[in-house]
This record gives sequence, C-alpha cells and structure tokens, in this order.
Amino acid sequence: MLAKSGFTAAFTLIFVSEIGDKTFFIAALLAMQYQRALVLLGSMAALSLMTIVSVIIGRIFQSVPAQFQTTLPIGEYAAIALLAFFGFKSIKDAWQLPDNTNGNLQGNSESGELAEAEELVKEKVSKKLTSPLEVLWKSFSLVFFAEWGDRSMLATIALGAAQSPFGVASGAIAGHLVATSLAIVGGAFLANYLSEKLVGLIGGVLFLLFAAATFFGVF
Repeated sequence: MLAKSGFTAAFTLIFVSEIGDKTFFIAALLAMQYQRALVLLGSMAALSLMTIVSVIIGRIFQSVPAQFQTTLPIGEYAAIALLAFFGFKSIKDAWQLPDNTNGNLQGNSESGELAEAEELVKEKVSKKLTSPLEVLWKSFSLVFFAEWGDRSMLATIALGAAQSPFGVASGAIAGHLVATSLAIVGGAFLANYLSEKLVGLIGGVLFLLFAAATFFGVF
C-alpha cells in the first residue's frame, strides 16, 4: 500500500537527492552555530512548504488532460520524462567524476554544493543571530530559496503528477526530515565518509527505476 501510494518512491528519491545537497550543507552549517532544534524547525517548515507547493504543481499537470478533453495521461508522461532525465543526468555527472572520488563529500565538494552553501551562509548570515525568531527565519529562508527549482523539488512535482498527492507529500516530507536531521546531527561527520560518486550513481539508478515503474503503471 505504501508503494502504491507514492510514499516509498517519494521518501527514497528525496532522501537520496538531499544527502550532500546544498540544503543539506546549509542546515549542517547553521546547526554548528545555532540551536539545532531551531534550525531543524525552520528548515523543515521551508521543506514542507516546498513539498506541498510541488505536489500542487504536479496535480495541476495531472489535470491538464481534462482541460483539453483528451484521454492522454500528459501528467504521467511529463513525470516519466522528468524522472528519466534526472536519472541519466545524475549517472552522467557521477560517472564523470574522477575515480579517486571515493573519499568524501566535504573534500570533493569544495567547488560544488558545499562551497555554494558556505558562501550563501556567509553572505546571508553576516551578523550573529541573537533571537530564536531570527534563527528560525534565516533557516527557513535560506533553505526555501536554495531548494527552489532544485532536483528534489522537480522530482516531487513529477511524482505528484503520477501518484497519490498525500502519499507523495508525506513520503517527501519524511525523506526531508530524515536527511535534514542527519545533516544537523552529524552533517560534517557524514561528509567525511560519503562518496559523492556513489551517492550520485545510486540516486541516478533510483530515478530511472521509478521512471520505469511509473511507465509500466501508466500503460
């Protein structure tokens, strides 16, 4: 039942997509400076809102056939294409990484997600935050705008167009919660042991698997 509802697909894709992502590092960097509970609350508020917006956009795509009086499942076709695109792109990007990138995300991301997160945090949090509301707002705003248009947002839109909106939303939020909690509790530690190439390959394969599953579910 969980698999059919979209919960499993959403949870798995979001969790894998978020590990080592820019929002993952933003949460980790903020948690090193401020109270972890506040950072988690602000980050999850942003990610939950983004998830709900993404699912709504997905449902709009899904309703397109009815508006044009056609029986073609345009929403499902778009979902399959988007999932397949991210699958091939993730595998291609990971495959192009040097073979010696079996080290760590922190060491291999100096010019990538980690560097972007560090630059963003330094720029937007130039002054020490003194009140809990400031920490909540900065956590929310930084994560929300970093997530906008990101791969996990587009994946949620694709799944929302093809599967149950409640299953996708709950699965995606659960995936964000687990990934963000890991970032806040031990993001810097995990970055030393996670392989960027392996994470990219696993993510790409999962995107392709769920694209195939959606394809066979449609036809």
